[in-house]
Amino acid sequence: MTKRILFVDDEPMVLNGLERSLRAMRKEWEMKFVSSGAEALETMAQAPFDVVVSDMRMPVMDGAALLEQVKAKYPRTVRFVLSGQSDKEAILRSVGPTHQYLSKPCDPEELKQKITHAFALRELLVNPTLKDIVSRMRAIPSLPSLYVAVTEALSQPDASVAKIADIIKQDMGMTSKVLQLVNSAFFGLPCQVSSPHQAVSLLGIDNIRALVLSVHVFSELETDSKRSLDFLWPHSLSTAACARAIARAERGGQRLEDDSFAAGLLHDIGRLILACACGVLYAQALTRAAEQKINLIETEMQTFGCTHAEVGAYLLGLWGLPDSVVAAVAWHHFPSRSGVDAFSPVIAVHVADNYDHHQNSYLEMNEIPSLDEDLLGRLGLLQRLTDWSRTCDEIMRNGENQ
Repeated sequence: MTKRILFVDDEPMVLNGLERSLRAMRKEWEMKFVSSGAEALETMAQAPFDVVVSDMRMPVMDGAALLEQVKAKYPRTVRFVLSGQSDKEAILRSVGPTHQYLSKPCDPEELKQKITHAFALRELLVNPTLKDIVSRMRAIPSLPSLYVAVTEALSQPDASVAKIADIIKQDMGMTSKVLQLVNSAFFGLPCQVSSPHQAVSLLGIDNIRALVLSVHVFSELETDSKRSLDFLWPHSLSTAACARAIARAERGGQRLEDDSFAAGLLHDIGRLILACACGVLYAQALTRAAEQKINLIETEMQTFGCTHAEVGAYLLGLWGLPDSVVAAVAWHHFPSRSGVDAFSPVIAVHVADNYDHHQNSYLEMNEIPSLDEDLLGRLGLLQRLTDWSRTCDEIMRNGENQ
């Protein structure tokens, strides 16, 4: 099926340039080019679009205002904003309705790659209602104690990057958001970032403070949801620490360690999304899995047509997080489906997640599939399990799960 993309910019020369540079994609994409937010909404009312790419600075209705309306009326549409380096204030205003930020002028090849990647992600979720809900999410709720801690730390005149980063890296919601922002093309970094510490350092205290205190991008998890999800934070931190330790044992370098830590921290973020977006239905699924001793993955598939792994990967992918992190989140239960042919964050998180489930009595073993020893054997990694387990034991014994 042909994909439909809408480009919005009040400068005719920019639109003409985009049309020329993307001419080769006409067989795959049906593209429309309009010059205002009002015209964009009129065009979308006539037929749905898969992606909208809007300039930030436009008269009457700017990009942030347009994408807010698109999010409300057409949640399944993937939303990109084009913005210049001088638009930092506007970028912060567009954090809620925007999936990804592209620098202006935009490199045509990068634009094609980002849009193509967005189309590929859409196949992860087959449930259209769930796709609508997830696509509308502006942020992932945070653990109340961590939300209070980061708010208090940022209110201090001598707030330090290190202290703020130490708090943020303990929380799935805050980590996912700072990684979304720092990996946007707006920052123009030469490579993707998966380290929460590096992300906070690059964003800077002023931008983090604006996100928390002014834009309210970090939000506190509702009490009712918290009760059934308390285990997620210690489990995610332990999985992250063990995944990083396993990656370090394989001597894959700092990037592999950072990706493994971030993926471990975020691997179950789909459970948080489902609990917040579909509270009653997800609670029923959890209860049914526990009472009937059914694998949670099977129960999620029966209820939603997908698992929490795919839900989490879908949103993180839309937000532009590193591909290796998104892949590890998507396939941490079934790593063989990722097509991996060597050690990677997918393997690190799969093993670390399984290890932590075996170690902690508050985690139900029927919630996860067993370790994929067939894949580990094919990759020549099965004999490494004993060393990895010993490494994880040491991490847990020394309390290095942060």
